[in-house]
Amino acid sequence: MPFPITKTSAIASFGLLGLLGGTAHAAEDFQVRYNIAGSLGGEVFAPPDQSGLAMGVAMTYINVNKITGNDGNTLKSPVPGGTVPLPAPAPSALYPTYGANTAEVDVHGTFKVYNLAIGYVTTDRYAGGRLALGINVPYGVKTQNFGANAATPALQWNPAVPASTQAAVQNQFNASYQGRLAAQAAAQSGEVSGLGDIELLGGWQYTDDRLRVLAGVSLVLPTGRYSASDGPDIGYGNFYTLRPAVQVGYLFTPDFAGAAKITLGWNTRNKDNDLRSGNWAGLEGALAYKTPVGAIGVHTVLVQQYQDDSGNAWGASRFRSSNAGVFFTTKIPGLDAAVTAQVMKTFDSRNAKSGTFTQLRVIKVF
Repeated sequence: MPFPITKTSAIASFGLLGLLGGTAHAAEDFQVRYNIAGSLGGEVFAPPDQSGLAMGVAMTYINVNKITGNDGNTLKSPVPGGTVPLPAPAPSALYPTYGANTAEVDVHGTFKVYNLAIGYVTTDRYAGGRLALGINVPYGVKTQNFGANAATPALQWNPAVPASTQAAVQNQFNASYQGRLAAQAAAQSGEVSGLGDIELLGGWQYTDDRLRVLAGVSLVLPTGRYSASDGPDIGYGNFYTLRPAVQVGYLFTPDFAGAAKITLGWNTRNKDNDLRSGNWAGLEGALAYKTPVGAIGVHTVLVQQYQDDSGNAWGASRFRSSNAGVFFTTKIPGLDAAVTAQVMKTFDSRNAKSGTFTQLRVIKVF
């Protein structure tokens, strides 16, 4: 199915780069093209009227500790039943059978994403606000390890087969069954690195002494390495995602502020595997308090598909991820740039990768 960066100025939190999507972890591979680490932070306190060139870099570390199924528990995969052939001259009527089973899928791994974002906010105003354009280029290193845990089913025998033969074949079947599970899991494991899915961004921002508003849209391109075969991928698939978003921030007092953001994700069909990940919606919220050394706050990210997947072997497989965390934003002395450190943790999910998401970002406006 299993990210955007923000700015440190008005351009930062409400400008183009505030719409960035770092790893975009759709129902493809139990993820969606959204920044689960969060894109709201202490930048809401930035000066309200800035324009010109802005550049940002972000480093995101994702630690995945499981994939959840439709019930919110560890993902389970069906294992079909079958028949075990016996050596000749045994007739097929004596071949033992075994029933269908369910394996628990054990998944863990890391994803390191490095983003470079460049944006520009016009000095001229349009309908009271400024226009913003930008591009976000990610590079990632992903490591993933899969395991499949299931008890070996007992073979069902024709009573005509001697007990000694049954015991010998069952022992061989145990090793073969567990070996196939391990081989299938190993095929999904590995490490990959490379260019991720590039984003093109555009928006309109309005700011005054207390209010910051950004309405924008981003287009995610399938530039990252992706294969429909087994194994990890940097890209999210050979499809496009259009993401309109509206972000609003407000300073209740000079030292206390809040922000909210709603994003929609509209996906095309993956040309490599004919899977279409269902469209989704994301909602973020944040509260921040400004101290003498910087802004500290809490934030949350909720992302959920509102449309079933099409062509997914797991069925409807609607992605849902609920996360909460903390952040801290301060200025780098002498550089006139802002740095934000934040961490987010999944507390509930469905058909999604679950774990912790840590991000460090630095923004400079020229």
